[in-house]
Amino acid sequence: MPTARGADAAPIDELLPPNCGPTSQQLAALDAAVAAAFPAFGSLAPNDSADIKGRRHAYLNLPGLLEAVRPALMAQQVIIANTIGIVPGGFVVSTMLRHSGGGWRLSQFPVLSLTSSSAISAAATSGFRVNLQLLLGICASDEDAAHDAAPAAAPQPWDQPAAPAPAYAAAPQQPAPQQQPWAAPAPQPQPDSSAYV
Repeated sequence: MPTARGADAAPIDELLPPNCGPTSQQLAALDAAVAAAFPAFGSLAPNDSADIKGRRHAYLNLPGLLEAVRPALMAQQVIIANTIGIVPGGFVVSTMLRHSGGGWRLSQFPVLSLTSSSAISAAATSGFRVNLQLLLGICASDEDAAHDAAPAAAPQPWDQPAAPAPAYAAAPQQPAPQQQPWAAPAPQPQPDSSAYV
């Protein structure tokens, strides 16, 4: 059960978005420091690639990303902290930007349970890289190049245009109107009695 806030407790900061803090002023100082560091970032060009669903995907690997951003962030008194926490069904990679003024931002990347240590290490590294890119608002991958370089997929039957209807085809028959149950019955034609005389 939550306890009541004391009279000397700090007021709740209503301006804070999720996963950051502790106050909007300290968060603003962190954001200003990251903005000042941004022009000094090194190259964010992709330096590695991987096959993903049959396509070559170019990206900036974690060592290259850290080399590009860490010196500029440190010059603005911003550090990068990364941890792994065990949760039911797997683990979570948590990455945080922390400023000397106390402001912080957090990004978390969930990972499903993996059996081999090499797979866990690869997933943790990918989570760290993705978290850091999200926190800094950068995209260090080349999705378009991977798409353009991929071979064209074989055409599928449903991709083909429909064949035109032949010119001699008869117009479709319109169904006879159905009598509605609430309508009066239509009059029926009476037989001609003179034909039997």
